[in-house]
Amino acid sequence: MANSISGTMASTCPACGGTLVWNPEAGKLKCEYCDSEYTNEEVEAAWRDKEAGLTEGASDGGTASDTMTTESMKEYRCSTCGADLMADVNTAVMTCPYCGNQTIAPMQFAGNIKPDYVVPFAHSKKEAEQKYLGYYDKRFLLPKSFKSDNHVEEIQGVYVPFWLFSGRINIDAKYVAVDEETDKEGHTHITGRFHVRRQGHMSYAHVPTDASGRMDDALMDSIEPYELNDMKPFSLTYLPGFLAERYDVSEEDNRKRAKERVQSTISSETRRTIRHDKIEDAEERFRYENEKTDYALLPVWLLTTKWNNQTYKFAMNGQTGKMIGDLPISVPKFLAVIIPLFIILSIIGSYMTNGDAAGFVIAAVITAIAALVMRSSMKPVGRAGSATHYVTEPLKLTLEEEQKDTLFKRIRK
Repeated sequence: MANSISGTMASTCPACGGTLVWNPEAGKLKCEYCDSEYTNEEVEAAWRDKEAGLTEGASDGGTASDTMTTESMKEYRCSTCGADLMADVNTAVMTCPYCGNQTIAPMQFAGNIKPDYVVPFAHSKKEAEQKYLGYYDKRFLLPKSFKSDNHVEEIQGVYVPFWLFSGRINIDAKYVAVDEETDKEGHTHITGRFHVRRQGHMSYAHVPTDASGRMDDALMDSIEPYELNDMKPFSLTYLPGFLAERYDVSEEDNRKRAKERVQSTISSETRRTIRHDKIEDAEERFRYENEKTDYALLPVWLLTTKWNNQTYKFAMNGQTGKMIGDLPISVPKFLAVIIPLFIILSIIGSYMTNGDAAGFVIAAVITAIAALVMRSSMKPVGRAGSATHYVTEPLKLTLEEEQKDTLFKRIRK
């Protein structure tokens, strides 16, 4: 029933006719003018009564719901990056969350967005602003000028389209595993080789992949996980006060991304059942059952800011509050840490190896590792490689076989 509710009513207060906006803190719709608050059910009931009285007024052959949806929402295209976004009719000028430029919304929305589910915003804009400021406030490697030139007022709440994939995956795998030992000289030798067979299955639900071609996939992956057990049936009552984008990446195009994550997860879990030192070779085959796809709008607070002629994008999970985004690194500050660290480690290494060159090599390796750790702390955005959080039934093995390679043993003798 929620999908048939008129869109126009999503922005109209039943008491005063003012603008309704979804209030994440209260979990209700709140009027910006009279401060009245309503549950989704209360607003939808009022809209149904209004819709019933306007049905006869639909002159274009459609229903009153169709007519009011067209009137209530506007679709606009950013003149800079071309993003197609949906906004409440009362919003005329916005800052595009993808490129940071302002654009006007002159075009009326001309179609319905009808996802299966929506996850409502649970964090307000004020909370998003505080999270953003706290995100970089204590990062030593951040350039000082970046801290003093933030654009926190440009944070916008966006319902991003996602495809959610569910099902069961079966694995049929063959491995060659080995045991190893290290001698006194530090050389590693293989002491045994084994042929391993595994079969099993694992179930998963609602693995998310964003369905916007303009959205940074890595940025969306990085603000996971979502708690998708809290999804609500889609209703327009959740949209007032936020932007919402149509999907422009098909279900099939995103299915590959989801399957890569699921396959990586079951592969890792299966390999953990092999009690040997290393896997030399692997042959894994996958089969899917009970596949299902849902379409949902998930809440994201987005901030695009420009500094030093570069664009930086930040995102906060509107449900959990997780903030993520790559940050610039001050080269002088970075060197101020790395150079003294290398010098100290070189002195220690030289002392421990009696001046041997190996001490400097060890110092260089440790310094390089430290540099990578420091960089990763400032560049945390990355593609998701597993679907562990969305596993509903853990790996269950139906076949476990293992055979020692006796030919290898004879050769070793």
